[in-house]
Amino acid sequence: MNDKPTSITPPPYPKNTPGECGTGRPICGKPARLYAVGWRCDLHSPAGWAAHLAAQATDQQ
Repeated sequence: MNDKPTSITPPPYPKNTPGECGTGRPICGKPARLYAVGWRCDLHSPAGWAAHLAAQATDQQ
């Protein structure tokens, strides 16, 4: 009656190529640096993305 799996299998995830931005669909693929969130290009880096969103907000006003 033990229906529990013997091991946990994580779901499949896209494997990023080291040195290429792994953000977006389709994947960006630009040259990138490794951040805590993964491989990101200048636009998709945490600071770059925050600046991009702030620029969009000021453009809409």
